[in-house]
Amino acid sequence: MRRPDWYIKQLRERVSIADYAGKRLTWDRRKSRPAAGDYWAPCPFHTEKSASFHVRDREGAFKCFGCGEGGDVFKLCQKLEGLDFVGAIDKLAAEAGMPPPETTPQAQAAHDARGRLMRIVAAAHGLYRKALRGPEGAPARTYLEGRGLGPDAWDQFGIGYAPDQWTFALDALGKDGVRREDMIAAGLAREGGRSGAIDLFRHRVMFPIADAQGRVIAFGGRTLSADKDTPKYVNSPESEVYHKGQVLYRLKEARETLARNRKADGGEGFVVAEGYLDVAAFERAGVAAVAPLGTALTDEQLQLAWKAGGAPILCFDGDSAGLRAADRALDTALPHLGPSRTVRIVMLPAGLDPDDVFRTSGPEALKALLATAIPADEALFLREKGRRPLDTPEARADLQKRLKDAAARIADPDTRRQYDRAFNDRYYALVRAAPRAPYVKGARAARGQEPPATPTPELRALTQVQYSSKIEGMVRLAADHAYVLRAGADVFARLPIADPDLDRIRHAILDLWAASKPVDRTAISHHLLSAGHQSAAGAVLRWTPPVATKRREGDPEAPPPEEEAQKVEAEWMAFLTLDVTSPQVVKEIDEARQRDLDTDKDAFVAALAAVTARRNLHGAAIARGSADFDPDAKPGSAPDDRVL
Repeated sequence: MRRPDWYIKQLRERVSIADYAGKRLTWDRRKSRPAAGDYWAPCPFHTEKSASFHVRDREGAFKCFGCGEGGDVFKLCQKLEGLDFVGAIDKLAAEAGMPPPETTPQAQAAHDARGRLMRIVAAAHGLYRKALRGPEGAPARTYLEGRGLGPDAWDQFGIGYAPDQWTFALDALGKDGVRREDMIAAGLAREGGRSGAIDLFRHRVMFPIADAQGRVIAFGGRTLSADKDTPKYVNSPESEVYHKGQVLYRLKEARETLARNRKADGGEGFVVAEGYLDVAAFERAGVAAVAPLGTALTDEQLQLAWKAGGAPILCFDGDSAGLRAADRALDTALPHLGPSRTVRIVMLPAGLDPDDVFRTSGPEALKALLATAIPADEALFLREKGRRPLDTPEARADLQKRLKDAAARIADPDTRRQYDRAFNDRYYALVRAAPRAPYVKGARAARGQEPPATPTPELRALTQVQYSSKIEGMVRLAADHAYVLRAGADVFARLPIADPDLDRIRHAILDLWAASKPVDRTAISHHLLSAGHQSAAGAVLRWTPPVATKRREGDPEAPPPEEEAQKVEAEWMAFLTLDVTSPQVVKEIDEARQRDLDTDKDAFVAALAAVTARRNLHGAAIARGSADFDPDAKPGSAPDDRVL
């Protein structure tokens, strides 16, 4: 019995020809490029030694250059399984978890109903687009133009406007004979009001949601109301034609953009953003982008993204909601990771979204953000590391256990082993870089553990890591607490910084401060991006969020904000002075050593003064804070590893 076209199209979207063929063939690892969706194997239809059977996963097609066989996944299933076309459909559907549609009069009626609902949604889309350009659309036009979206963008994205009327769509479509019940079934209206039904979308900018073929099946509406109790976004409810967990916003257009932009070795994939305007910003910048529709990213949506490219970038805002969304996305992707399927993560600073970057800094700045994406293994490690302080053996053991548990969820055995190895490497690098207690003469001797006579390469490397971390900490504190520059801007400008990106960040902070502009991470990132320093901007974006110090309500001993600021400023200045002045002191000591201290009184006095100055600098720094500067710690508190 023939299967309906809509069912076949859905199945083709869901099934990966590489997954199906990979269970039955042995890929040639030398010729295959999983990241690009290209696979080669010996042909199953004729005898050969070389791999001439080519599978292109993104196109859903195969071709043997030896015997000439070719086609789509249905043709391959027919040939391998000895089935007819309907049998191949049912076989693939069973593997994909899609029960076949019933071939009954009721099933035909349901099919007809779906077609009717799609026609109603398409008619509503026309109404909304017309309303945007009419007199009632003035508020929406003002809003869109304020977001940098003019008439060309309205056409490009099919944007419309639902007027501030209770029954606008009901009345207009009703004149064309559309029944109220069908309007409700299509997700355009709901029960209520004196007439028995009201429009679902009122006084909202309307973004059309389309299926993989580009047919409008639902809407997302952004409110223009100033009422705080009004939801900012409302999406169409689930219907016979719209299942939000199986649809991605702008999927068809993103595939077309990706096809135009893909390089010869393309392992790239979509950017998965959080909202409609974010996707619009990426698309206008020439970047293929999609978004889930008011829900966390689902398995089905990830499969759609992976089918287009093996390494999609998941882009999230840096606020608490974005962090939660990133966590859920990583957990969803984890079991499916493999040689041709991974994800990368970009976290934006709080208060900054892709649309802001596009409008203020242009498309190149938006693309530069994507260059800061980190791989899934690094994102998972940072997440687990940040769950609790690692100040006890039990906490470190707990981190190891959580990392092992995360890797164990990966189904592909080779990928699972690689993640185990990567997690172990990161864990032991973290432990090796952790600050050690200072050596006290005789303390280890009592235990028979005298230190080596000269520093080992490992010890020298550890010292450098700690020093770089402290310098970065001072720069971060100036970025997050710009008031410290009141007393120390000139000293901060002379701080020796070897890392070029960190030095650019320091100069961006000073430029903003000198121009009396706000100094925060968002402003610094924009300043660096506009100057073409994408790598430095990426370093700022990768910083962990600062830990705010909050006064305890009702606590009379809690210091006032100004006193807290003075403590932070004093601690910062102590370390800043130490690192600016110490090189000069060391230079003076070295110069004094070149002279005869036994006979040259002036040289002896100079050397004594230099040694005293160095001792005083270190003493002042230790008195003001810990030996390892932590911009996230409260003044006087013990350090932790959040800087790293």
